[in-house]
Amino acid sequence: MATVTFVMGATASGKTYFINNSFADKDVDIHNVYDYQQRAYDEAGFGDMVPFGASFRCLLKANEMHLEAIIESVKAGRDVVVEQTFFKAKRRISYIDKIREISDVRLEIYVMCPSDERWQKNIDERELDRSLENLKKDQNEIEFPNPAEGFDAIYRVTDGDITLQMDPPDEEIVIRSRKELAVEKEEVQAEDEVNRKRKELLKSMNTRPFWHYCEVCGKKEFITAKEAFDKGWDYPPNIGRFGMLSPRTCGDCGIQDTLFFKVNDPENGALPIVVESLLTDEEKITWNRIKGEPESLLEEE
Repeated sequence: MATVTFVMGATASGKTYFINNSFADKDVDIHNVYDYQQRAYDEAGFGDMVPFGASFRCLLKANEMHLEAIIESVKAGRDVVVEQTFFKAKRRISYIDKIREISDVRLEIYVMCPSDERWQKNIDERELDRSLENLKKDQNEIEFPNPAEGFDAIYRVTDGDITLQMDPPDEEIVIRSRKELAVEKEEVQAEDEVNRKRKELLKSMNTRPFWHYCEVCGKKEFITAKEAFDKGWDYPPNIGRFGMLSPRTCGDCGIQDTLFFKVNDPENGALPIVVESLLTDEEKITWNRIKGEPESLLEEE
């Protein structure tokens, strides 16, 4: 029977140190979720700069890859050590349910609960820019593991001291967590459907006619992107991107009188950002239309 050992806790609580000292000389596979998070960010093309809205989806992807690696090890009959923050019971249960499906496995978890002195020393050694107070706030968000989640053993680790802590099983934790996972799945599926429809819409803009508005002379035409390009229009999708500030002009007008030029003109001595309170009425119309693209171009204003 393979054993899957989870090691969880907040940042700088000593997870990696505990694993290295407790399992380095044992024949086990070690899977650190951080490695999979970096891979998810890289595959999404974000590197070290991850947009706030994309972070959650990248973390979900990382968890999927992390879980797949754990399951592969278990199927191969290997003992596994897993490093994860695992603050919430629902995230632990999402792992446990999948692991239990494929094998008779022993599941145990170690929860890192360092003293303030030890924790501060870890922060100093890693030269982190977060304070102990902030990290302890994270720690307070942890839902301590319960046997009802499916663990065979639960341990609390404080500065090297390991204590078995098997609280009375609480099935309400499992019921609540599975409900939360179901809601999360529905929300992700709904978001995927919205993104799918938007991709289809953006793709259709290459061939369907839509309204083109010249922000300089006021000319408007209901034409396709190719027709607009052939006539000299500066317009997405061939020039610029829908929803992003760039010139919106016909083939007879230049960009000197566009909102894009005004915002990016270095003589204005301002940052290249749109300050709506400084826009004229006509510029506000242009800006709101751009923000609403491509939907704002499908019906005549």
